[in-house]
Amino acid sequence: MAISVVSTHMYVMENAIEHHTDRFELLNSNSTVILRRGQPFLFGIRFNRSFDVNNDIIRAVLVTGPAPSPSKGTSAAIIINKKENLPDDKWDARFSNISGSTVIVQVQIPSYAPVSVWKIYLHTAVRNSSGVNQHEIESPIYILFNPWSKNDLVYMSHEEQIEEYVLNDNGKVWQGTLKEPKGHQWFFGQYEPAVLPSVMILLDRAFIPHSERGNPVKLCRSISAITNNVDDNGLIEGKWDGSFDDGTSPFAWISSAPIFEEFYNTQQPVKYGQCWVFSGVIVTICRALGIPCRSVTNYLSAHDTNSSLTIDTYVDLNNEKLNSHPDSYTNDSCWNFHVWNDVWMDRPDLPKGYGGWQVIDGTPQETSDSMYRCGPAPVEAIRRGEVNIGFDTAFVFTEVRADLCVFKQSEDGYWARVKTVPNYVGKLIVTKKIGNEILDGLEDMKEITDIYKNPFGSPEDKMAVKKAIKIVPIAQQIYEMEDIKDEDVEFKLFNIEHITLGESFKVAMSMHNTSAEIRNVSVVLSASSILYTGTTVDKIKRNQAKVTLKPGQRENLHTFVKPSEYLEKLSAHGLIRISAVANVEDTEQLWNQDDDFAVNKPQLTVMISSQPKVNTSCIAYLSFDNPLPIALTNCTFSFEGPGTHKVIKFRDVQPNEKNVTHKETFKPEKSGEKTVTVSFNSLELNDITNTITANILP
Repeated sequence: MAISVVSTHMYVMENAIEHHTDRFELLNSNSTVILRRGQPFLFGIRFNRSFDVNNDIIRAVLVTGPAPSPSKGTSAAIIINKKENLPDDKWDARFSNISGSTVIVQVQIPSYAPVSVWKIYLHTAVRNSSGVNQHEIESPIYILFNPWSKNDLVYMSHEEQIEEYVLNDNGKVWQGTLKEPKGHQWFFGQYEPAVLPSVMILLDRAFIPHSERGNPVKLCRSISAITNNVDDNGLIEGKWDGSFDDGTSPFAWISSAPIFEEFYNTQQPVKYGQCWVFSGVIVTICRALGIPCRSVTNYLSAHDTNSSLTIDTYVDLNNEKLNSHPDSYTNDSCWNFHVWNDVWMDRPDLPKGYGGWQVIDGTPQETSDSMYRCGPAPVEAIRRGEVNIGFDTAFVFTEVRADLCVFKQSEDGYWARVKTVPNYVGKLIVTKKIGNEILDGLEDMKEITDIYKNPFGSPEDKMAVKKAIKIVPIAQQIYEMEDIKDEDVEFKLFNIEHITLGESFKVAMSMHNTSAEIRNVSVVLSASSILYTGTTVDKIKRNQAKVTLKPGQRENLHTFVKPSEYLEKLSAHGLIRISAVANVEDTEQLWNQDDDFAVNKPQLTVMISSQPKVNTSCIAYLSFDNPLPIALTNCTFSFEGPGTHKVIKFRDVQPNEKNVTHKETFKPEKSGEKTVTVSFNSLELNDITNTITANILP
């Protein structure tokens, strides 16, 4: 009679330690097994009698997906044999130990196995007998990518890189402006219980076949799509209009963990996100699956809507800059910053040399193969201008290397290109430095501009642009136009570094007639509140003037903007764009220049009453000043960190109230260093944050 399985033991933690998955909290709550492909794992079997290695037969059948098939790689049937070693890279199994009715089995997972939830069935029989018993191992088995395995396409050779880009659950997402980059701490939380189950739900919604889930290229392309909810009922709903009453403001998120918890509990897209939120959750998804991933911020990032490799801007007869082409031909913009992701993998689908970092982006900007997704685009192809290599490489190339083309309307309505500003975008591309510690200011910011683009004006840069234009027909048409060459008046817009909320500021410019003739110049000075995407929220002020410049004459113009003129018009990021447009009527020379700056918000102070100790109550005092002459309503304090996800409702804050204070009592449960980000948000003033790190004593 065939031997019967009484019970199995999956050595959950022992396997997890060997597979670098022991930090996943799913391991603590049930019998879930989390493994990495490309290496073996152990499990034990107890039978109803002593196992006879010469007569008893055991077959392990591993399956994943709705219709498992050996030909598709979603099913593997393995006869367990007595052998010394297992092969490196195919499904196989051997007896590791046999003792009476107990057998320990070692199974080798190949490095190409689909990354998914698997099940194991055990079939037992006796030689020369037709009877077969089946036993289902109830434990769900997650098989992940393995950056430690040289056979895996996501292999990384340096341990400190794996520590940062796979294992680290804490980091920074960079925002701010080119002049003032700001790193916001983000708790990725890939080990939280809701993350892996949510990721598997999302992959099912993306309709990526289980047979393709072992391919990091195809999987990351799907991850880019399922992060937003435009096409496939994905993880987060994006929103940029500033109204978030029926959800959570993108500025209130400082962690991926509550997003995945809400999605897992509701099975509905979470409201709301913007680019840094999409990037933060992609880091969570990829690191949870074992794909090395980092968040990347591009300061002055092009959004090319007509695939021309340029950012096109239009000035009408009144010297007014338009938000888009009047006939909707294009609606290009330059984002103050944009956040996407780099993922690490080999690219056997491409010619040699394009492996390594690849761009993927979950923010829904433009469609790719009829879906809102982007990448993976090889960073090396972007740098070389080889925009036909990989997925959406042309789009990312434009984000980091586009020229600005200015078109002016003539009296007969024709739009002529009058000026080109080369290398207008991608001025600074950054990520977090390798290291577990979150540092203050810019200390943990790593610039990676040089891996995305060559030094401007270098032979390599010129060749990259030439290659890109040659591949894109519409770009060829634009670059065949000629700019107006007669430019003899020099202009300059005086930049503003920053102001404090409640201060006045000045929009100022200078002009210098370098010619030997009189020049008549019409000028428009303006200020607008903008979103970080460059979209105008509200016009703050506009002044128009006409100036006659004698030969060699210099002249300055300016206009003041008072707090009362901008306070109620600010966007959530507090960004203001000042602009100057000048038209030399005698020569048709057109000049325009913008400068974006942030209005600084108040500081949030966090003080702890005493040295934190395990199971001992401690008080944190949070305080700030309200600089606005209006009340703050719908106020909350958020606390985010490992094991900490808390939102506290707070009272309304009075106009210009000083020393607004909240007292929060907490009791640490574990010793060691703990980092928590605290954030204050309201309808009128938000994104006031501070990060504290405390050493919890036993």
